[in-house]
Amino acid sequence: MTTYKELFGKAVKFLSSDPANDAEGQVWYNSTTGTFRSVVVGGSWSSSGGLGTARYALGKGTTGTQTASIAALGRTSTGATGVTEEYNGSGWSTGGTANTARYGTGCFGTQTALVVAGGTPPFTTAAEEYNGSSWTTITSIPSTARSYLAGFGVETAGAVFGGGATTPGDTVFTTTDEYNGSSWTAGGNLNTGRNRIASTGTLTAGIAATGAVLPFNTASGVAEEYNGTAWTNVTSVNTPRYNVAGFGIQTATVIAGGTPSNTATETWDGSSWATSPATLGTGTAAHSAGGDSGTAGLVFGGNPPGISNTEEYNFSASVIIGAAWTSGGTVPVANQDLAGFGTQTAAIGAGGYSGPYTNVSYSYDGSTWTNTSPINTARTAEGAGTQTAGVIFGGNAPPADAVQNLTEEWNGSTWTNVNNMVSAVTAQFAIGATQTAVISAGGSSPTIPVWNTQQDYDGTSWTNSPATLNNGRHNGGSHGTASAALISNGTSPPGFPDNVQSYSEEYNGTAWTTTPATNLARKSSKGFGLQTNAIATGGTNLGPIIYAQSESYDGTGWVTSASLATGRYSMAPAGVGSPSGSGMVFNGAPGYSTATEEFNDETSVLNYKTITTS
Repeated sequence: MTTYKELFGKAVKFLSSDPANDAEGQVWYNSTTGTFRSVVVGGSWSSSGGLGTARYALGKGTTGTQTASIAALGRTSTGATGVTEEYNGSGWSTGGTANTARYGTGCFGTQTALVVAGGTPPFTTAAEEYNGSSWTTITSIPSTARSYLAGFGVETAGAVFGGGATTPGDTVFTTTDEYNGSSWTAGGNLNTGRNRIASTGTLTAGIAATGAVLPFNTASGVAEEYNGTAWTNVTSVNTPRYNVAGFGIQTATVIAGGTPSNTATETWDGSSWATSPATLGTGTAAHSAGGDSGTAGLVFGGNPPGISNTEEYNFSASVIIGAAWTSGGTVPVANQDLAGFGTQTAAIGAGGYSGPYTNVSYSYDGSTWTNTSPINTARTAEGAGTQTAGVIFGGNAPPADAVQNLTEEWNGSTWTNVNNMVSAVTAQFAIGATQTAVISAGGSSPTIPVWNTQQDYDGTSWTNSPATLNNGRHNGGSHGTASAALISNGTSPPGFPDNVQSYSEEYNGTAWTTTPATNLARKSSKGFGLQTNAIATGGTNLGPIIYAQSESYDGTGWVTSASLATGRYSMAPAGVGSPSGSGMVFNGAPGYSTATEEFNDETSVLNYKTITTS
């Protein structure tokens, strides 16, 4: 009798738990669960960093790959936008703004060579090219002005097709316009006129599926393939719909979402459509997609009046679990503007403001907060160090919100007054993974006219540093260590009205260097992580906006990341000087919050399956 090992080259293993890796194609008996197990290849969706500008009706067509995609133009809650954002595989950063704000465009190309055409309002034939940084107006499409087109191909060999208009009456189009990098020509007509189509592929091997037909906005399941000359009908999709996103190639396509708003995913192998067990986490429509294969892509935006959601699709033996914030233990005191230090599983919060200034102190073990010995002077402050060896310094205290130079050290059980700072300062950037190597950079004080000064603490005394910030400011996010620091956002002088910033700077132990700006300008944000693995989150601006958005920094630039469950500002951080997955924020405003939110980095796990006889 032929054995399993002879057939597949591997013996069935006897294990007490599922293996963490090297399991693809392996079968084992899990003695703990009493089941035979294996790893299977399958499709799955996972959340990723959301768009910086929530919108729908973005450019529809080919938009790059899963790790280098582009979100072009679209419609926000206030109308058409020309905003462009670029995706690097984990989040979005701001690119150049299109010359003409519009939505419902067809597009094709890559992140550094994209064409958009058509759109509204008003219905237009206008076209533009994007080179990775800026937009240039090019020759208009020669056919009818229309919106909600689709597209596929690359900049030098692409096409837009379909679309609709409401003047002089409800109309859907079969028209195809081809582009060779310099001029447009007429291509073959679709067999079924429609708009809001899912499309992907190349000029000579493209596919268009679903869409809205007449009567206006009637869902269609029609699918057609294009060979560079003519369209051919192929098998229809299983669920008729429109406003669907698609990515891949002509023989391996994925479509997802659509109107009526749903989470359904279908895959095309060149001959038939199959409904996938993988579904979007959030039902969405009027969204867009990127991805040049049927095994790795993403969808983003959608759903009037516009959402920022981004979800990645992967067909593999692993399931991706996107970066996310999760709720932690409730803080015992409603508070804001307090010092925080330590890590996600071993943190300290101290001082703050909860109506009056407070001298409270409490510790966190990863699930529960516990009151500890109070600090010696009730005040706001900044902090650094570990749960058993920390320091707080500066801040405001009564009377009259006086700016402080006080320093207190924490030994794990009590607070002790130690040498004062050289200069009193408040809302400074506080950086230090240990009690004996701490930076206080920037901040504000009546005695510091330019908020770019730095003071260093060695565990005994403070000294003025010769290093100064390039952009003096206070009230932003701190990241890294005393020899490899990063700061983000904040408010620069003059202080009234607040001059909210998107500045970012790195410190190498000697000098500060200006780095790429964050996507959002904000103040009262908080940060944690390392110089090359950082998170900035929360905050507010000059207006009524309170941010939940987060951004991550990898040492080269900022991109969007998972958002807080609730927008807030003036929180306390933990995890400065540790990997971003060890960070969290707690307390904050408005309303003197008691919430804790913990950040978890993206991870992947094997796609286990129990083998049954059914």
